Amino acid sequence: MKIGKQLPAVSAINPQERREALLRDTPAPLRGGLPSETPHAETAPSKSTSFSLQLNQQLSSMQSADSYLGDLQSRLSQLKLDLSRQISAPQPSGEENIRRSAQQLDELLKARRQRSGESLDATLKLRLTEPVRSRFSLQGLESLEQIRQSGRETLLFSGGRQLAEPVAVVLDDEMTDEQILRRFNGSLGQAGIRAELDQNGELKFSAREADWQKLKGQLAVQGEGKLFEKGRYVRLQSQEDQLLALPEELQLDSFRELRRLLDSVVTGLDKVTALREQLSNRQKEIREFLARQAHADEKQWALDFSRSVFNLMQRSPSSYAAVTQTVVAQAIISRFAVVSLLS
Repeated sequence: MKIGKQLPAVSAINPQERREALLRDTPAPLRGGLPSETPHAETAPSKSTSFSLQLNQQLSSMQSADSYLGDLQSRLSQLKLDLSRQISAPQPSGEENIRRSAQQLDELLKARRQRSGESLDATLKLRLTEPVRSRFSLQGLESLEQIRQSGRETLLFSGGRQLAEPVAVVLDDEMTDEQILRRFNGSLGQAGIRAELDQNGELKFSAREADWQKLKGQLAVQGEGKLFEKGRYVRLQSQEDQLLALPEELQLDSFRELRRLLDSVVTGLDKVTALREQLSNRQKEIREFLARQAHADEKQWALDFSRSVFNLMQRSPSSYAAVTQTVVAQAIISRFAVVSLLS
């Protein structure tokens, strides 16, 4: 979609009247040349410098993420090779090779947060401007419709040492989806937990990954006998969203299980490959932008721009067209506006 900036309508002007008005209002020439040649005190660092620093930081995070994805791609490729060999020509040592490759892959998945510089979440989405968050479902709270049908109930959540005191979520009859989300967010927000809906309309929760790793083993709830038992806390079981997850027990004695595992590995490998390609393109764009900025002199650019505007006005002070060009140029040309849009 192309968005144009509509300029205000300008009424017709008599050129002769305009010439006389400009001649009367034109000030005497300034001694010493252009106003831009007057020395100025050194100002604070420009916005472009701050923007370049931000891009460098993002580039560093992307490099860490790409390095991790490269290792993950190698582990997946090795597991794919071992599975393919075992399916096509079973060998006595085939199962051992598969288990070893699967164990190495699982260890790499568990080390994702540290190895990626905390730039990738469990679904391998890049997080450059906010802390990595874990997204998960809580057993018994997966469905908004089930919560609505249970009616009025007060849920008390306890988080052990991670939550100073229990927090209450008060549910009423016939609540809308938005009201339910607000109730959960208003209370669980104290523990850093956010309630939201996924693409399928299911209730999901999220929290900063570092905080959730400490809290998930201690989160418990008690209700009033509808959604949860009354009078005692029940430990909440959670299921985290992950792009890649291996089963705890590999069933390698079945051709069907081997094929199913191979399909999931191939799907994961394709996604990782696509992610690396996207990262590569984004890194290339940032490097090219930073290279252009490295050779750009901000002060010289400002000086050249002011001179071009001044010369345009001096060349034909009685020309209304020249003045119009100057006004339009100043209205639509902004170096930092472009930089801000790129961010």
